[in-house]
Amino acid sequence: MPGAMRRRKPAGGDDETLSQPLLSEDADSADAPREPSAGADDDASPPFDLLGALHEFFLRLFASLGLCQRTPPPLTEAQKLRLARLARRVDVPYDATNVDHARQLRELWSLTFPDREDALPRDPDGSESLKHEGWKSMGWQGVDPATDFRSGGLLSLQNLVWFAKNRRETYDSLLKKKNGTRSAWEYPFAAAGVNVTFALVDLLELRATKAVSSGAGVVLGDDAHVRSSELSTKEKAVAPRTPAAVAFLDMLDPGSNEEEDDERETRETRVAKKSSKKHADPDVAFERLYVCFWEVFDNEWLDQKASYMEFKRVMESTKERVRLALEKAGKQRGGCTLEGVRDALGLDATDA
Repeated sequence: MPGAMRRRKPAGGDDETLSQPLLSEDADSADAPREPSAGADDDASPPFDLLGALHEFFLRLFASLGLCQRTPPPLTEAQKLRLARLARRVDVPYDATNVDHARQLRELWSLTFPDREDALPRDPDGSESLKHEGWKSMGWQGVDPATDFRSGGLLSLQNLVWFAKNRRETYDSLLKKKNGTRSAWEYPFAAAGVNVTFALVDLLELRATKAVSSGAGVVLGDDAHVRSSELSTKEKAVAPRTPAAVAFLDMLDPGSNEEEDDERETRETRVAKKSSKKHADPDVAFERLYVCFWEVFDNEWLDQKASYMEFKRVMESTKERVRLALEKAGKQRGGCTLEGVRDALGLDATDA
């Protein structure tokens, strides 16, 4: 995406601007069931499949040791819905003429510059005007961020708004470059945020997660009240295949990949144990992982003593670290969790 950065102003020096862009632009039929023999017990349980159980055990063992890839299980109903909502959000471009989009951009201004909340002017006819020189200090290319959302779309704006509202301390720290010894040529915060969204969408294969239907490009609705029973049977979410993206599925339905409880436990005990587990809100799993990516990116920037021209290299190394962390967390008993990802990344657990 196009994004210019500004040099951090030294004492008595003049601002300089770089124009280098940060980012360029057939089914097998089953055997017929056998008729039960006379006098057979209709309620009898099927015989225990020892070979099947051993097969599953060794698959899980080898996957945990990194000797084979984890076979993605069928999507749960919760995963289907949340995955499809994310996929739909990914393809929504930012539209400067859309009143709701403009409202969200104004909200970002208010959250970022609370002491300048009324600084954004209105056009003479009373309509919204979001152009302002102040946007540059946040790390946008010019006076109107609408031109900078190309690679991240509306989702990148929504990610920044969520970040500012829900992880304020971390947001301010990264925005104002508070940590470590900074480069003279720093990365532009807002432009980096759009790139973080773009990289995470690619890592989690969200652009490939489309719904299949008889219509043209139909994607499962993102209405929070939509239930699976309301969805057309011709529509389905397509599960990602890479290990990191498969691991992320666990975060969309926490507990869905947990090991079966001991058969000697009562049903009530199993329910109580499951309900006592603490899981991050799956509806904002992407946003929480977005913050993790941000934190790692800034740490990588400092560790590599990078400056503006190394932006792409740092972004790629960050993406690789997050990929490996997802894979590692996905091999843990119970599946991938935010806590597991943050631990694998060497981050504290305050956001978990």
